[in-house]
Amino acid sequence: MVDTGIAPPIQQADGMSSRRVRRILENQAQTADTELGRQLRVVLMETELEYNREANAHRDPKVLAAWSSASRLLRERGGELLSAFQRHVHAGLMAIGTGRSPRPATATVATPQAGELRLVDDLDLDEDGLIAGSAARCESRNSLALQLMGYRYGVLAAAPAFDAEHLPLGPTALSQALRASAASLGLALEARVVLYRTFEKVALAHYPALLETLNTRLAGDGVLPHLSFIPVRVRPAAGERMDAPTAAADPRHPDQTTTAGERPQDARPTATASARIAPAEGRFAQLQSLLAMRRKLLAKLRPGEQDDRVRERLPTADVQAALARMRATQARPADLTEVRHAVLAQARQQRGHGVVLADPDADGFELFGLFQAQLERLLRKGSPGEILVERLRLPLLQLALRDHGFFVDPKHPARRVLDAISLAGANWLADDDLDPQLLGLLQRAVGTVLEDGQAQHDSFVAANHALQAGLQAAARKHEMSERRQVEAARGRERLGLARQQANTEIARILAGRSLPRFHGMLVEHAWADVLALAWLRSGEESTAWQELRDATEAIVEAALAPGRPPETGFIDRLESALSLVGYHAEEAGMIARALANGRAEEEEELASRTELVVQLRARTRLGDDRDAVAAGEDTPRTAPQQAAWDRLAGLVEAQWVDLRLAGRDGPVRRRLAWTSPRSGQALLLNRRGMRAEDATLDELCRRLAAGDLALVEADIHPAELAWQSTYASLEHIAGGKEASHG
Repeated sequence: MVDTGIAPPIQQADGMSSRRVRRILENQAQTADTELGRQLRVVLMETELEYNREANAHRDPKVLAAWSSASRLLRERGGELLSAFQRHVHAGLMAIGTGRSPRPATATVATPQAGELRLVDDLDLDEDGLIAGSAARCESRNSLALQLMGYRYGVLAAAPAFDAEHLPLGPTALSQALRASAASLGLALEARVVLYRTFEKVALAHYPALLETLNTRLAGDGVLPHLSFIPVRVRPAAGERMDAPTAAADPRHPDQTTTAGERPQDARPTATASARIAPAEGRFAQLQSLLAMRRKLLAKLRPGEQDDRVRERLPTADVQAALARMRATQARPADLTEVRHAVLAQARQQRGHGVVLADPDADGFELFGLFQAQLERLLRKGSPGEILVERLRLPLLQLALRDHGFFVDPKHPARRVLDAISLAGANWLADDDLDPQLLGLLQRAVGTVLEDGQAQHDSFVAANHALQAGLQAAARKHEMSERRQVEAARGRERLGLARQQANTEIARILAGRSLPRFHGMLVEHAWADVLALAWLRSGEESTAWQELRDATEAIVEAALAPGRPPETGFIDRLESALSLVGYHAEEAGMIARALANGRAEEEEELASRTELVVQLRARTRLGDDRDAVAAGEDTPRTAPQQAAWDRLAGLVEAQWVDLRLAGRDGPVRRRLAWTSPRSGQALLLNRRGMRAEDATLDELCRRLAAGDLALVEADIHPAELAWQSTYASLEHIAGGKEASHG
């Protein structure tokens, strides 16, 4: 995908009112290109993943080829789509300067041809309805801010206020621009539908932040800078709706307009952000007090290290600028201490004297360093996750110093991104745990963050949004794989139990007697499969099982006391039963005659007997799985081992366990997905839902008693576990004082 990243400038159209308007529109275009360009790149990546998933989900070669073609087209010509999208957006902005009301870009969609992609027969997707519905939902969620923008664009166009549908950067215009761009690319209808839905899920989900930025930029450029909306509480007249908007002018600001009927929370766009920031800062202040206690304790343990000189505080903006320069130079400091020293050294060189970090920045550095130290202990050196976490270190530090919610809010988008990535480097992760597709998803999330040199909050929001969608899809795939593995294990257990029952019944009928070698092998290898299948299908109370028990007694009598001819139809019944377990007609007939006639066969059939023996020994037995039913253990269990058995056998849900394996330094985490006290079997899976180490329930209970296996109460990822350890350490130093840390 080729993308220059350079947006074409706003060209002066005929009738463009003034240089000032053109400059303001160029500012709007620049802001939109930056934000939407980043979001659209995520949209294209997620759409390509969806195309690949659709291709993998279909066996029809034509459908598979169509989805693969759409994926290739998007990958190769995605840059063209981005450029076309920018052109359509800029065309709408140019219409503002001419005083015309811009119309959203529309696409001329060709009639689908016979060879185009079709997933469902006779499906006529309403493309207009899909676009309109997506835009309407976004407009409904952002009605207040869109009204503010409509008034401001009306001023630029010297026209009445624009409604949301005709705003050049409104949801309708952006959705139509995407539609026109996708149509010019030649994407099939179903492929375009996936693109539209991904655009709504990713780009329009972050539209409120873009809208706020655009309005702020307009206000900064002097376009109705005091415009706001104030809820006016009036008693409605009879038959009058409560939410009917009424425009009024604020005498304090001629440019200010008020609208009645808006909810108080909608009337103040910053109220939600303020409500989120205030508790975060309060919890961060509690962490600062714990850090102060820690420093006080360390000062007692290390006297003489404190520096009591009063120095200039380095502004946070300068710290951020230094970190941005450090990232731009591709420098990779060894640790955060070196980063901190580098920031202070740059400031000392610029000012000619020493400086110190402001208290919030100093505490942020210290807290982030403590967390990083805890996290490094939980990551395997050189693992993919450890490498990705290392690449995110400076961007995360930039964000954390700017947004203290990172330290206290586990749901912070940057925390969620880091948590998902840290799992790929967990020291308990096995080599077969990491899904290559999932690794690619993590790499793209890191790439999204690294593209932003300032490590803004929106970059982590975009990365987290795309990442969580992929993680949910992967989780569903792994869950389905786990269910299949559990069902397969239960099937193997049932087959093994059926074999056990068949062998038990044969032993009961023999009652200690021994069959001739050839006939014993026929009964053990062929007829036992017939009994096992009957027990598996019908149970031991069925007529079919009773009839086969009687046939087994007749077979044993024929082998031990030959000479009596079989009953009429007996051989046919045996042959029919043998065919049910997979024997061909010729083999089934030969085995049936041998079983029914006992030793009455002629000597000339010895050669065919030998051939039959070879075939039987090479044949896969029904339910012939070595671990289908665990053999009884000769060594009795100790009391701790029996307690461990009872604990594992009593598990009703899948359980994560840490298992120590030979040749590995630390434990590996596996999922104990299924146990069966009846057969003594257990099923261990890796994180991808695939079968891992073979183990019986008895083996696991002995390992649990010996300390080589541990049950994991909560499968917490390394990053979140590191945060918990960091907070616990601070609280411990503070003497057990509780702190609210989210």
